[in-house]
Amino acid sequence: MNTLTLHKYNAGDFTLVQNRFLDEYMVSANGEFVKIYLYLLRCSSADRELTLASIADTFNHTESDVKRALAYWERLQLLKLSYSEDGALTDIVLTDGVLAGSEQKNRLNTYASRMSDLQNRTLSEPKRISISADRKKELAAQEDIRELIYIAEQYLGKKLSSTEVTNILYFYDELHFSVDLIEYLIEYCVSKGKRSINYIRTVALEWAARDIKTVAEAKKDTNLYTKDYYAVLNAFGIKDRGPAQDEAEHMSRWFRQFGFSLEIVLEACRRTIRRTHTPSFQYADKILESWKNSGFTQLSQIAEADRLALEKNEKQNKAENCRPAKNTVSAPNKFNNFAQRNYDYEQLEQQLLD
Repeated sequence: MNTLTLHKYNAGDFTLVQNRFLDEYMVSANGEFVKIYLYLLRCSSADRELTLASIADTFNHTESDVKRALAYWERLQLLKLSYSEDGALTDIVLTDGVLAGSEQKNRLNTYASRMSDLQNRTLSEPKRISISADRKKELAAQEDIRELIYIAEQYLGKKLSSTEVTNILYFYDELHFSVDLIEYLIEYCVSKGKRSINYIRTVALEWAARDIKTVAEAKKDTNLYTKDYYAVLNAFGIKDRGPAQDEAEHMSRWFRQFGFSLEIVLEACRRTIRRTHTPSFQYADKILESWKNSGFTQLSQIAEADRLALEKNEKQNKAENCRPAKNTVSAPNKFNNFAQRNYDYEQLEQQLLD
């Protein structure tokens, strides 16, 4: 488990919160994000040893929830995050800088837009999961449910709390997961080192949003996630690590929101490397978004668009070469008898993006 080093510019036996944070940042921020920021302020003055897991456990969140909060405050320049070569978070610096009002508003709007896209791809989580006492009693009388609770306790290595039992019954009664699917759900999360019921519920809601109803469908989904995401990393020349959060969000957008096949995504990656000479997820995202807006679903459609753009460029070059030269006298020779074709490939690609 990676230990985080937390830095703070101000030191003292108190937790200092800027008034501007309270007046402007706190008002616009998600309440859970505010709690995590204040918790970091408190820990920084107490020299507490932190990990993403310990922060997540403190607030009964998943590590992904904590990462989203940290990324939010980093965008507003209230935090600076540092990572190791393998992409693991190592340092959190609490800064004193604040943004100008307009820039703060722009960043907040950008973040809100990205979060809206993400939320549109997942099932909205109920504010409170509850099952009536009578329904609990009815379900508890079922032998398969009793066995499920026992198996869950074995996987999680403890006796389940009332909240954990309620969540598992919710998966069965409201999400309509089979007992086998719930068992695999818990097994899958535990295999990733995640035993928090919040994390398990998040995965369950994502599966429900993608209409996953069987163990076979769940296994296919998780295997595709691993296979496709690592294929993209490999295409970008990124080895020996998994995707970072921002990278995973981009790939989720490409595969799930855009619905592109792996071959189309890999083609965008190849074009990105050829054009930028660097693994830029942002540039690949622009290419794929332009293809999505154009309605492309097959590589053949993209190839046809390339061909049409090339033909258009050839016609433009031919028209330019046919124009009489101004104040230019050139002796004819066998080379000058042919119109010279000059292709601006950067311009061609920009035409496709436009």
